[in-house]
Amino acid sequence: MIRSYHASKGRSHHDICLIPASVHGTNPASAQMVGMQVVVVACDEQGNIDMQDFKAKCELHSDRLAAVMITYPSTHGVFETSVKPLCELVHEHGGRVYVDGANMNALVGIATSGEFGGDVSHLNLHKTFCIPHGGGGPGVGPVCVMQDLVAFLPGHASAGVAVKVVGAINAAPLGNAAVLPISSMYCRMMGADGLKHATESAILSANYISVQLKHHYPTLYAS
Repeated sequence: MIRSYHASKGRSHHDICLIPASVHGTNPASAQMVGMQVVVVACDEQGNIDMQDFKAKCELHSDRLAAVMITYPSTHGVFETSVKPLCELVHEHGGRVYVDGANMNALVGIATSGEFGGDVSHLNLHKTFCIPHGGGGPGVGPVCVMQDLVAFLPGHASAGVAVKVVGAINAAPLGNAAVLPISSMYCRMMGADGLKHATESAILSANYISVQLKHHYPTLYAS
């Protein structure tokens, strides 16, 4: 619909979404569901986003670049060292940056998604805040945006949440009432120090397992 609307008006349309090969699988799926054209960006030998390829594709599609979707840390298990320059480059070409929080269990208490330079970030509760896959469903969690995008967050007139541009997208205005209290109590019981310790333990455990099983299951990338 977005693509056909702009075409009918005779204007160039911003429908290109750059997707690094290292992202969570839901990213390209989400982009295609809303009619965007996905352009895949290569990764280097260390599993990081190939910045030369990324820059080249930003320049090639500059007049149509709408966004880039990244997962941090990536599905390769790598903390992208170039995440800030990447965000700056996309902004230079007029695009937006979505930071997927699927692997947020390696960030809590150590890093803040908003510091990377992205415009939108979805902080999933599953895996990180005591919600397993299927126990409320992937996708449960807050969506954080930069100030200039606040007006585009969904509203819910019947729940007293102001509707500005986008109306209700869910019958439950505050999410799954049976799931959210679990994450809330988990955070309260763990406290700031406990949550940070859980993150450090998760990273240490992943590296420990990688070393112990290296003769059976090689780790393709490490950062």
